[in-house]
Amino acid sequence: MSIGRVTTSQLWTSSATNVQASKARLSQLSDQASTGLLVTKPSDDPAASAAILKVLSQQSANTQYKTNIDDGIGWLSSADSTMTTAENLTRQAKDLVIQAANSGTSSATSRQALATQLEGVRDDLLGAANTQYNGRSIFAGTSDSPAAFDAAYAYQGPERTTANPDGTTTTTAVGSVQRRIGSGPGDVVTVSADGRAAFGTGDDSVFAQISAVIAALRDPGYDTDTPDATTGVTPKDAITAGIDRLGAALTNISAQHAIVGANYARMTGAKAQNATTATALETQRSGLQDADTTKTLLDLKTQELAYQTALQVTAQVIQPTLMSFLR
Repeated sequence: MSIGRVTTSQLWTSSATNVQASKARLSQLSDQASTGLLVTKPSDDPAASAAILKVLSQQSANTQYKTNIDDGIGWLSSADSTMTTAENLTRQAKDLVIQAANSGTSSATSRQALATQLEGVRDDLLGAANTQYNGRSIFAGTSDSPAAFDAAYAYQGPERTTANPDGTTTTTAVGSVQRRIGSGPGDVVTVSADGRAAFGTGDDSVFAQISAVIAALRDPGYDTDTPDATTGVTPKDAITAGIDRLGAALTNISAQHAIVGANYARMTGAKAQNATTATALETQRSGLQDADTTKTLLDLKTQELAYQTALQVTAQVIQPTLMSFLR
């Protein structure tokens, strides 16, 4: 049985390896103490690094969803308040028309005053229907038109016409503005309002219906109850019909307002859920990546002592002499 001899070179190699390992650990702890991070690079912990990258990706997506939600709430808040105004104005217009219909013996002056009030209501209502949010019309869908309705009350948003079985056609608005609030397939919320469904378009719009009553109030044949040459309807009948039409218009606006309200409620719920998710993800990331400050500083001091001790012991043990080289 032979006994191997430990050479000076082997001692140097072994000692240097141990000192370098101690130095590397000291450097790692120093980085953790200065950055506050347990994992500063993939080589520190490959498995943890992969988990951290996944969480960071989820945090980035959640931050974008928050931006979308905040923007969507802005759109829907503007639409909600505008539609409240539109409902109030339409109700006011209906009340004025009822007043006009009940004033069978009204004078031309009183009718002119009612017509002037209705003009103001109609113009305010048109202004509300053309409300913008961040430079975009909230009632014109994806259209880049600055207004949802032009001077002739025609809807300016994108539309689609479909044929009905009875040979008629139906035109509806398309191209609503949407915001994604989550990763699921159904996590998309419409933030614009359907202006066509709410206010109508052209001669069928609520604006045109108010204008028809205004024209009837100012018709020279009002007192004689003379039918209009084009429509064949007397001014008084036109005013009476205006009551029902404005009632239907109010119903349409209220229906669209309900849709906006439901979307707004969903957005506010998504905002709360987004905040909860953000907290959970940050807790998860911190558990994977953040260092325990107290433990890290204690380990750092311990490793510094171990490193200094390793250097001193190595220096004392390995003291080459002339005989070491002669061997």
